Amino acid sequence: MNKMQYLFLSLIFVLLFTASDPVLTTYKTSLLNELQSTEAAQLSAKAVALQSVINRNFNVMVSLEAYVSTSYLKDKSDQEVQSYIEALYAGSRASAFNVVIAPHGVMKFVYPSKGNENIINWDLLKDPRENVQRQVLLALQTKKMTTEGPFTLLQGVQGLVARKALFQDGVFWGFVSVAVNVDELLIEAGIRDGASEGQRMAIRIPGMPAFYGENATFNQSPLITVIDLQDSKWELAANPPANAVKTINNQLLIIRCAILLVLFLGLFFIFYIIRQRDRLSQAVDERTQELQNANEDLTAANEELIAGQQELQQSTERMQESEQMLSYMAYHDVLTGIHNRTHFQMILKEQITYNQMKGNSLVVLFFDLDNFKMVNDSHGHHMGDYMLQEVVLRIQQSNLAFHTFARFGGDEFAILLENCASEQEIQAFCGQLIAVLKPPCILANRAFFINASIGIVQYPYGGETWDALLKNADIAMYMAKKVSGSSFSFFNQQMEMLSISKLEMENHLRQSLDRNELEIVYQPQVDCMKGAITGVEALLRWNHTTKGYISPSDFIPVAEELGLIDVIGEWVLRGACSQMKAWHRQTDEPLMISVNLSVKQLHDERFVDKVIAILEETELEARYLEMEITENVAMQDKQMGVLNRLRQLGISISVDDFGTHYSSLSYLKRFPVTKIKLDQSFVRGVQTDGKDRAMIKAIISVANAFQLQMIAEGVETEEQADFLVANGCHHIQGYYFYKPMKPEQFQAILKEELHGKLAFLGAQSIHNYHI
Repeated sequence: MNKMQYLFLSLIFVLLFTASDPVLTTYKTSLLNELQSTEAAQLSAKAVALQSVINRNFNVMVSLEAYVSTSYLKDKSDQEVQSYIEALYAGSRASAFNVVIAPHGVMKFVYPSKGNENIINWDLLKDPRENVQRQVLLALQTKKMTTEGPFTLLQGVQGLVARKALFQDGVFWGFVSVAVNVDELLIEAGIRDGASEGQRMAIRIPGMPAFYGENATFNQSPLITVIDLQDSKWELAANPPANAVKTINNQLLIIRCAILLVLFLGLFFIFYIIRQRDRLSQAVDERTQELQNANEDLTAANEELIAGQQELQQSTERMQESEQMLSYMAYHDVLTGIHNRTHFQMILKEQITYNQMKGNSLVVLFFDLDNFKMVNDSHGHHMGDYMLQEVVLRIQQSNLAFHTFARFGGDEFAILLENCASEQEIQAFCGQLIAVLKPPCILANRAFFINASIGIVQYPYGGETWDALLKNADIAMYMAKKVSGSSFSFFNQQMEMLSISKLEMENHLRQSLDRNELEIVYQPQVDCMKGAITGVEALLRWNHTTKGYISPSDFIPVAEELGLIDVIGEWVLRGACSQMKAWHRQTDEPLMISVNLSVKQLHDERFVDKVIAILEETELEARYLEMEITENVAMQDKQMGVLNRLRQLGISISVDDFGTHYSSLSYLKRFPVTKIKLDQSFVRGVQTDGKDRAMIKAIISVANAFQLQMIAEGVETEEQADFLVANGCHHIQGYYFYKPMKPEQFQAILKEELHGKLAFLGAQSIHNYHI
């Protein structure tokens, strides 16, 4: 290669490099224009967002104006107005700092009140701030919405306030206004998204310094957009980020360097080609290798496609498996693996249809486990789950012949029998089922005994549809449960009538409090040695609007079963304490009030707190309250904590029906009992039964030994009272002295003399009872 060729190539290099400069300049200009357009679009979007947030908050004032102008708050209480403002604020999804109605210029109604306490009842007409007075005057003159801000509000934040004066018949009525926290406004509009955003964007009122961002932004030929605020404007300005311009310059520098490098490499390559022609074949080989590599890449891509297809097939298989699992779960119980309620109902429908055609017998057994809830409550649900699994395993491994076995939920199961026409066969099956469950169940090294109550219904005598059969089997099961554990009962029409009657009582009982059908009566308790009333027992009565008085023995168990006993018991306790406090204000010597408790109430973790709250509400001292619990309830170790807390409050604890259950002297020693109540079943036998008299003397001796108070209930004759007092039981409750009575009747007998009823104390007892 001669010098002319070198010179010619060098000249081409210079010309190419020089020709690239105009292109790069044009490219730079387009990048700057694009950046400018982007910034203008972003600024416009920010302005639209800011205008939208301002308008959304200020639009609340339109509703406020309409609400006030409708009646100017005539016949509206402050609470109604405040509730409307709160509902309007929530319904409009406003983020305003406050919404105000100011009759006569006084900001009376403010929402939210939190954070705005220092402006409530503030008189705008006397506001010392010049800008506020200027806005107030403008609002009065123009009768239009005016805006002011940002400026420092009385709450200490920068705010923007919209205010409008309202006139009634041409006379100034007051203002409605909406204030917006400017900082929160900018955040909600998305303007204060980051540090860099705030550094290159600024907002000002025309002619005023910037209140957001740097004022110098307006001196750097910025992009400016205007926010219309009714009677004022905001200017929103922004400059492209300096780092973006720098990035463009750096990009152009890199491109220039790249072009120079490319040209240099091209020149070098030409020199190389010209001077190394013999390396042409090597270049061809390299190109061939590149093609081979590309082919390999295509092959790899094809393999990936094949792998993707296989993965898709696997996903399809997994989906099918999931569908099968869902189908299984839809008809099977997750815990035990047997069929569930849905499957049983489906099978029962099919069998009823089949039975109608073939005439085969059909029997549904519905059973649950007695006292299963106690296992869950005492030992945890995991132990209950183990027991349910054990029940299912025993039935599955037994030789019992049945069509379908399903779990309905909880501890409820159902069995469908076919070709079991006679009651003897059904009874034999139930006996075998009970025998299968009878052996103790060993769980966590503890023995649990499983008892089942079984309800039996035959098709079609017990129902002609699947839902009727299941409902009636459930009724029969509950009837069996009432008889005893591990028993069964056939459904009959009388059961259905009893179930309907119970359901009617449940429905009426739920409404009894609302209908004021429940009432409290009070039976006095007499101290025979003092000859005076020393206390009363509060007794619950239900006076049904159509059926009259219903016995507590009928409706109290229903209330406990429905879970209403907590509400009713709390109502009785509050009413009794309130009534006793009223009597304390009218009598010289305070009396005790005795209130019966249900075991359900003692299971309530918040029961003691409720008692404390009722005592504080009624102002009755705890020492005048006695809580009466039946013996079988009181003698449970798990009640020890609740009873101790009640006793620590000063509340007395009385054991009712003592001696009628599994009495234990150790319980009297351990539990915080203060009084024993002798059951009326012993009192009735005083005149006829020597064993009852001996039992009474023994119980009185126990009470004296443990230094416990003693009271006898159900005393109806003078002979009974004479025997009890003569043997050391001085406190009497019963019809011999007083029947349960209403509060007004009790007030009348407080000052009655009891000499006539206590005449037996003045004479030697003429009643001889042999024990």
